[in-house]
Amino acid sequence: MKLRNTIIYLIGIPAVGKYTVAGEIGRLTGAKVVDNQLINTPVFSVIGYDGTDAFPFPKGAWAHIEKIQRSVLAVIRDCCPPDASFVFTNVLDANAPGDKAWFRRIERLAKQRKAAFFPVWLTCDADIIRQRKNMPERRARLKDIDLTTISWWLNEFEILKVPHPNALTLDTSHCEPEQIAQRILEHVQGIGRGSRPATQGRA
Repeated sequence: MKLRNTIIYLIGIPAVGKYTVAGEIGRLTGAKVVDNQLINTPVFSVIGYDGTDAFPFPKGAWAHIEKIQRSVLAVIRDCCPPDASFVFTNVLDANAPGDKAWFRRIERLAKQRKAAFFPVWLTCDADIIRQRKNMPERRARLKDIDLTTISWWLNEFEILKVPHPNALTLDTSHCEPEQIAQRILEHVQGIGRGSRPATQGRA
């Protein structure tokens, strides 16, 4: 399936499978993956972030990450082909005003490009998240590997949810990434054909 001028936005807590599913969507469609770590890594690498919640994250570092994000979005807006498609990933906090602003920037980018926009929320069971956080590739990519915070992420953290007619929620616990990617692409195709959105389910 070839996507044309489409932006898919994968949102969820660490280790629900955002990056892996985004990679499958990219492989199946040719869409470019703009993972949150693509934007975070230049800052994370120079400050020595170790993937744990105990790391003393420098005050003000997120402001510099935001500048990188704005630059990436500007390049996509101004320099990329009009038929190019993108898959973004993020953890978004319902109680952080800046995170809602990040969502709105991606949504605005889609409008500026006259692109179809599909926000997708991914969820996952605690046991599977624990397995995924133990994978060595997460450490290599400077991602969250802290096993002590899983309960907090699942029970106390409030993920940002923004109503949207193209929204979809999927549980990734017991499905292969390609299955999740296919389910998302079926949703995208269904909306394109004028079908009623299916907003929640298990792939």
